[in-house]
Amino acid sequence: MGPRSLGVFQALLALSLLAACGSPTERTLSLHAPLYATLPNGTEPLDPAKPSSIYAGVITVPGDNMIRYLERKRGHALNLLSLSGGGQNGAFGAGFLKGWRERGNRPQFDIVGGVSTGALLATHAFLGTPADDATLEEMYTQVTNADIYTDRGILSLLSADSLKDTTPLRAMIAKYVTAETLKRVAAAYDENRMLFVGTTNIDYGQTWVWNMTMIAKAGKLELYRDVLLASASFPIVFPPVEIDGHLFVDGAARSNLVIPGMGGQGKPNPPLYGPGNLYLIDNGKVTQPPQALVRALGEIAATTISVMMEQSMQTALTRSYFGTRVLGYSFNMIGIPENVDVGMDVLAFDQTQMRRAFAAGHTLGAQDSPWQATPTNSGDIPSWVFKEMMAP
Repeated sequence: MGPRSLGVFQALLALSLLAACGSPTERTLSLHAPLYATLPNGTEPLDPAKPSSIYAGVITVPGDNMIRYLERKRGHALNLLSLSGGGQNGAFGAGFLKGWRERGNRPQFDIVGGVSTGALLATHAFLGTPADDATLEEMYTQVTNADIYTDRGILSLLSADSLKDTTPLRAMIAKYVTAETLKRVAAAYDENRMLFVGTTNIDYGQTWVWNMTMIAKAGKLELYRDVLLASASFPIVFPPVEIDGHLFVDGAARSNLVIPGMGGQGKPNPPLYGPGNLYLIDNGKVTQPPQALVRALGEIAATTISVMMEQSMQTALTRSYFGTRVLGYSFNMIGIPENVDVGMDVLAFDQTQMRRAFAAGHTLGAQDSPWQATPTNSGDIPSWVFKEMMAP
């Protein structure tokens, strides 16, 4: 989100003044343990000292984690895909995936992880047919903001928990994630392929990583859709999604990437079949050009959240890089080129900007070697330390 984004933040002052007049419904902290979600390190969300029961009896070899387990099941080094948040800039990822397919060397992904707009990309990227690419192209070049949200009236803000209503987004998810889609994801589970989506549990202040393939195998279509909506629910602007009494917002609020399988109680064994690959598609620009902000609520609020989200991305990139090194895998990253104008508001859902992002991704995906082998140093780490950490 850029510094001019979300003019609706101007309504925040009015909202705060009116809040005293409203009477939000009191809630009780949910103690319902998730059946299909873990913390990123593979432990139980409500008991972080305990390995998740989801994988109890599955990972039995000492020194194994989910990656090593799936290597044994799949019989080869894995190809992992991680899709970041970025709102309308998910069009870049959709275009890249299509161009990569047309290039002819896009693998079938063994594991796919998505957050926010990356969660909305993830199902069809995971399924991976030309028809799925066409679905993603439609999702990210044919929609407008009316397909994502509607504005709330000033009076409705008295009792609202967000500035927008995402009923249209819920309907769009239902359109593209059908019962047939769920069956296809469940079939992939039977082939030991995994799909994961990250959300932020704002009651507990945790990132919950959902095993979407397990949800599909259980036939829980509405839960599947709810998790996607929750992952894409930008804080304050979009309403949180309640699942089993827990409140969830955009996964990018806490971690802009999900790289599942890197957890475990100790350093993993060496890879069974040599180095696999992590392919990471960053749907947000890493940096924005500096400018003097207007000292107004909307400008300051929007830019502050933008900086917070960007830092979440930088932290996630560095963590992902070192995670792949520990696993013995190769790190491959791609992001939107600096010379591509995708606008400053990731929630604009402007068709011109989305088509421009899609075209940029499509062009890059068709190139021989578009990947970056290390994350960008954002300046948080001294350059000499960064070089030392990147050394073989």
